[in-house]
Amino acid sequence: MASVELKSGNPQVVQIQEAAASSENDWYAGDLVKTDANGELVIATAGAILGIARRAAQGVDSTKIPVELISHDNLYVVKNTAAATTESLIGTTADFTFTAGAHYVTTGGTTDVDIMGLDPRDDLGTSGGRLVVRFLGTAITDLP
Repeated sequence: MASVELKSGNPQVVQIQEAAASSENDWYAGDLVKTDANGELVIATAGAILGIARRAAQGVDSTKIPVELISHDNLYVVKNTAAATTESLIGTTADFTFTAGAHYVTTGGTTDVDIMGLDPRDDLGTSGGRLVVRFLGTAITDLP
């Protein structure tokens, strides 16, 4: 599974130039990304998320990467930490850990997503199970 995947909604995909300082696989397809001060693509950070990379970093200056823009109106599926997924997580806020190729959320956060439900592909109590989330408006950055 990609780190983040669209569950429902209308994706909008744009092309953004990879940062000159990027290395191959600084992020993978399915990872969250943002733009830096030069308007070039880099891996996302807490509270600064633009979209989901549809292609891994190439490590080649000026490479255009397709990015699915995040929308507060859409629902997404993400992986939970190794903790068991329980119904008590619904309605709480979680924050991402931005590890290339393995983004996941930890509950008890304040900056990134609201947990809306549990993904039915995982049994209740699954360690590292998938969650259905909605991104907080304050976590989403605009295009440069």
